[in-house]
Amino acid sequence: MMPPKQLLTIILIVFSTLSFIKLLLLTSSSSSAASSSSAHSHGSAWDGGGGGNGTGRSVLAAKELVLLRSLVAARAPCRLLVFGLSPQLLALAALNSGPGAGAATTFVTDSAEDADGASRVLLSGSGAGAAPAVAVHRARYRDAAREAWPLLRRARGSPACRRPTGTVRKSGCPLALTSLPREVLDARWDVIVVDGPSGAAPGEPGRMGTIYTAAALARAAAAAAARDGGGEVDVAVHDVDRTVEQWYTWEYLCEDNLVAAKGRLWHFRIAAGGPPDAFCSTHPIRIL
Repeated sequence: MMPPKQLLTIILIVFSTLSFIKLLLLTSSSSSAASSSSAHSHGSAWDGGGGGNGTGRSVLAAKELVLLRSLVAARAPCRLLVFGLSPQLLALAALNSGPGAGAATTFVTDSAEDADGASRVLLSGSGAGAAPAVAVHRARYRDAAREAWPLLRRARGSPACRRPTGTVRKSGCPLALTSLPREVLDARWDVIVVDGPSGAAPGEPGRMGTIYTAAALARAAAAAAARDGGGEVDVAVHDVDRTVEQWYTWEYLCEDNLVAAKGRLWHFRIAAGGPPDAFCSTHPIRIL
């Protein structure tokens, strides 16, 4: 007969093996279900079935969407630039309407699926509906999210990446998205929203360039508006719970310009003035 101690050891090994197999089966099942759900959500978002935020984008929570919609509605009709594209974001175009001229909404996306989905919605006359002018531009983002810190370190040491004094289109800063169309880089925007590219994984395109470019465009627009007796520029950045978005918003949009926050959405208001060669009046953040 087998000694009790040896029998107990065998029983423990058997139970441990069975538990491990069960864990593997559960993990595999959960992963398959998540992949299937994700694929269904992405595939149907533009057809009204997903309700999500497009390809690989994080969805705006209800309170974040309320803040963003109220921001656009308060400035409408205005010139609205949105980095990112989804059913939620496309709906902002309908808010950007009202009496008076000059209202226009422009989206910049790196996703062919989102661009095609938005085109279908616009052609069908739903979604953006009454918006007076909606344009969609495709972009190719060079830098992955994992390059955020090396890029920021180099930008801090580059005179070309200081606060621009001329058009962003002629910037020598590697963070500036100078390949965007002139109608994006030369326009005077009233509201800028950053919710793209995805930046959800280290290997995916990050938002370093879109945040820097948004800040540079806002600074240029605020300076031009001040000369003409105009007002400030509003900039909203989503997913600020992520490290890259936090680093770059503090670096280029500045803590003292933060006027509102809901969930993962921060709202900055950029005015003319400030240091002529720096984005922020405060010292750069320390990144350990």
